[in-house]
Amino acid sequence: MTTLSINAEIITDGTLGQNINLPGPDFQIEADLGQQHGSNLFHSFQDFNLNNTESATFSGPNSVQNILSRVTGGNPSNIDGLIRSTIPNADFYFLNPNGIMFGPNAKLDVQGSFHASTADYLRLGENGRFDARYPSDSLLTVAPITSFGFLSDTPATITLQDSILSVDEGKTLSLIGGNLNLNGELLSISGSITTINREFTTQLVAPNGRINLASIASKGDVIPTESGLNVNAKTADLTIDQSKITTSSIGGGDVFIRAGQFKLMNGDITATTFGEQEGGTIDIRADNIILDGVENYSDISSNTLGAGYGGKINLYAKQLDLSNGATITTASAKTGHGGDIFIKLTDTFTFSGKFMFETKVSSGIFASTIGTGHGGNIEIEANKLILTEGAQISSGTFGSGKSGNVFIKVKNILTASGKDRANFMSGIYASTQPLFILDHSLFAIDPSNNTGDAGSIKIEAGKINLSNGGKISTTSLGLGNAGFINVKTNELIVTGKNFHKFFGEYFHSGISSSSIVANEIGGQAGNIIVQANIINLTDEAKIGTVAANAGGGDIEINTANYTLLQGSKITTSVYGGIGDGGNINISNPQFIVLNQGQIIAQADAGHGGNINLKSDHLISSPNSQISASSRLGLDGNVEIESPDMDIEGALVTLKGEFKEASNQMRQPCYMRGSSFFVKKIAGSPQTPYDYNPSTYLPEINNKVKTISKKTGEKLAFSTCKK
Repeated sequence: MTTLSINAEIITDGTLGQNINLPGPDFQIEADLGQQHGSNLFHSFQDFNLNNTESATFSGPNSVQNILSRVTGGNPSNIDGLIRSTIPNADFYFLNPNGIMFGPNAKLDVQGSFHASTADYLRLGENGRFDARYPSDSLLTVAPITSFGFLSDTPATITLQDSILSVDEGKTLSLIGGNLNLNGELLSISGSITTINREFTTQLVAPNGRINLASIASKGDVIPTESGLNVNAKTADLTIDQSKITTSSIGGGDVFIRAGQFKLMNGDITATTFGEQEGGTIDIRADNIILDGVENYSDISSNTLGAGYGGKINLYAKQLDLSNGATITTASAKTGHGGDIFIKLTDTFTFSGKFMFETKVSSGIFASTIGTGHGGNIEIEANKLILTEGAQISSGTFGSGKSGNVFIKVKNILTASGKDRANFMSGIYASTQPLFILDHSLFAIDPSNNTGDAGSIKIEAGKINLSNGGKISTTSLGLGNAGFINVKTNELIVTGKNFHKFFGEYFHSGISSSSIVANEIGGQAGNIIVQANIINLTDEAKIGTVAANAGGGDIEINTANYTLLQGSKITTSVYGGIGDGGNINISNPQFIVLNQGQIIAQADAGHGGNINLKSDHLISSPNSQISASSRLGLDGNVEIESPDMDIEGALVTLKGEFKEASNQMRQPCYMRGSSFFVKKIAGSPQTPYDYNPSTYLPEINNKVKTISKKTGEKLAFSTCKK
């Protein structure tokens, strides 16, 4: 490539006209050097290269709609100068099956769209063909271009090195070939309350238009359609390193990417609409998608900063890996609604947070609004979803618009664990926020304008594991209401906590819905519904709703097997005001086991929430607690429904001979043996004179219902422990 740039030349091959070595440095390529068929003007070159001080100008009659150029000599093309077309609105196709490289001085000045490809031929309509690999197989017609055809299993590479290629408003820019490499450097970064702008040495720019990128690794074809790119071939690698792809303008354009492995490193893909027109779509389909922030961050975004609706972001792949400050975002800053984010994977979504260097925001998938428009929804489907080191999936509102909803469906396991260096906890969130963090700055937003409701979260997963501060949470930090949470899983495992240095307190792993603004008209906490065969909360884990000065949310838990609380809590709490505490209902498990566990529904001046527990067996350690209370208002009711105990049914006949073992036994405690006594089961401590049960016998036969405001009593069988 370096040698070619020194000996740049443009030579026609004589297949469509004269064989001429054109004079430079300003190469004039007129219509009579090629052939015109209807609105198609065809050119054929033996070699086509441009140095940094050179230009190639294509001209012809205004009736031309497509300029089609091929390079047949077997050498790659090095473009480090200007490609210009003076034909009004004519689209330009540049075809070299041996490779194309765009250098630092490469520029486009074409009035229509621009398509560069290392395909072997262009198909014209159904039967036409413009062949660069085998020129004699061409059949030139007046038909439009319908596809890019590949005859090799190793199509040549297209490379951009510190290049900026751009087309006019509403036009299309395409790179379709083998491996695609966009390499550049970050020049500058600037930010505001609404958007971050980064300038790179390598850019693809199609304002309010369309960008097509496809990497091909086999025989086949690529067919552009109105809704995307249809690829009938194996796909290759596409790498964007410190480069920018943008269709942002008065209306956000479309970006379509097709690859085997797609890697975005320290780069941007943006489709932001600034006006009344609706945003476009960013659609990425690959076997493996890697978004890596490395030293700075990587971002795929489609925002609306005006009245137009924001565009959508769609990712289809087998696997998706986000790390080191990578983000996928849609946002609404004014009246337009934010776009949706849809991710569908057949395999694993691995999401590592870490600290985003420039903006002080963790890696994440964010759909937000800071205006009156509603935020977009987030929908994710995967076989596995793993969030670590502060990775976040979050919808949020910073204004009066409603936050979007989050829908997640995971066939196997969903994991959220840990925090990043900025103390962002891994998790899934939907919230209202009075603060907005951007570009080293913390912006405070007037809480009186922060009236939008938080979105809701709905999750289906084979298994959910939340640990080391991992959370599923809806929160209102403004005047809007927190959204509801609906979780359906076979097994829910929640354990541990993590210390947050900024707030100076521990963040507990768990599921929560909170309204924590200290305002008399603060939003309501949302409801939580959990459906699982097994629920296991350990080491200060929590499922809870909290309201600082509003009504508390309800918690409804449906389990088929057991609910286990070991040093953990299920709570509905109201800490101020006249709002009523939320209710807690746990129904249908075989066992509810409290080992230093707490089930608490409390209020301040309002009524305490009610607690309704229904299970085959309720087992509670002496230092556990079940309480429904109010500091100034009426206490709630505790209703426990579980069967009574039939001791006789649990007795068995011992086999074998009896042996004298008294000389092997420890000194017996007083009154060793069995006894009946009345045991408080709602968390009241025993006296030193009570006996601790060595085993809990199963309760069968008739059920007994015990109702009390704060504690209940039932008969239990006990033997003295050694």
